[in-house]
Amino acid sequence: MENEDVVLTLEKLGWRCLKDEAGDFFCLANVSDVLVQVIPSVAKRSGYFRFSLMPSVSTESFTRAVEVVLGEQKIFVPILVKNELPEKVVGLALDDIVRHSEDAISWASAQDIEIGLSNYCALPTDSKGAMPLRHLAALALAGDVETLKKYKRCFEQGDRLGFASYINDEMIGRAVLIASNV
Repeated sequence: MENEDVVLTLEKLGWRCLKDEAGDFFCLANVSDVLVQVIPSVAKRSGYFRFSLMPSVSTESFTRAVEVVLGEQKIFVPILVKNELPEKVVGLALDDIVRHSEDAISWASAQDIEIGLSNYCALPTDSKGAMPLRHLAALALAGDVETLKKYKRCFEQGDRLGFASYINDEMIGRAVLIASNV
């Protein structure tokens, strides 16, 4: 069984599957105002398969906030990710995919999105990778105008506060606008 077979099965189970910019599949489902994403991974080994869906959760509002702050369209930006090891299965079957799909939805339903957003709000400004962008979006959704305006003033004075080089003054300004309208 290949990734494409898993994707077709997930689509039959109600997931909406797409390809990212690298051509890899991911699938989305809405579960009680929470977006659930899975990234199917099937690797054939000698005598078994390694299979996982690597679920994560987000919300439309967080994804839109990241999109506005960044100034670029996004389909899904995770708030919480379930880090699990792939399962070893001798023969990957429909039942395995159904079970993993149900497990992903069950896990997603049990997550506290507010804790994830609070964790993003609490990140230091010198965080790496996508974290600074998620930090700004979470502060914006939390309506933390004060912190964002402080960041804006520091940027205007030439103090980048350790933010990653891709974060700019305009992004912080857009975060302030979101926060002002929450």
